[in-house]
Amino acid sequence: VSERDYVCKIALLGKTSKDTQVKEISTKAANLITATPEDSVEDCMQMMLSKDIRHLPLLDSSSKKVVGIISIKDLVKTLLAEKEKAIKVLSDFALGKGGHFGSE
Repeated sequence: VSERDYVCKIALLGKTSKDTQVKEISTKAANLITATPEDSVEDCMQMMLSKDIRHLPLLDSSSKKVVGIISIKDLVKTLLAEKEKAIKVLSDFALGKGGHFGSE
């Protein structure tokens, strides 16, 4: 159950949490968008952006059991770290510090 499930299906419909079962508001399995550990950060980001979602259940490829959840925040942090590393390498190279070896 996501925040969106709660807001759209409880609050906006005038229902109460106390009187609503989770199965009434949760995303149904047939409509659930998932990822696997083998999916790339870019693939997950594309799934989330195209479906306007903020979380993806992470399913084991063989057992199809939930092994985690990945959030848009997780992906943004990873992409930001990659970009910062690339900027450092380029900056070090421009300053004559050895390029891809960093400035250790």
